[in-house]
Amino acid sequence: MRILVTGAAGFIGSHYVRTLLSGGYPGYEDAEVTVLDKLTYAGNLANLDPVAGRFSFTRGDICDAALLADGVAAAQEVIVSPDAGANVKVTLRRDSVPQPPSGRKML
Repeated sequence: MRILVTGAAGFIGSHYVRTLLSGGYPGYEDAEVTVLDKLTYAGNLANLDPVAGRFSFTRGDICDAALLADGVAAAQEVIVSPDAGANVKVTLRRDSVPQPPSGRKML
């Protein structure tokens, strides 16, 4: 099964990917996982070190229509989207990048 996990380098997403690829969800430990993350202040690929080499990584934003149209999302059978701003103050700042749900509409 091909699974896209957005925001997968953050706290919740990385926990999900590590659990998925470590057998925590029986039957899915051999899934082909694509991690999509824009690696802002909350995302860190080191969160996925325990399962390094078991997923493919694309740096990007779910609000990027061109990236999604190029097949990142279309090539998947399942999309898991736990991405969100981790810090309410940062998320609500005028200069912050738009957060879901606008990106979820793109998916």
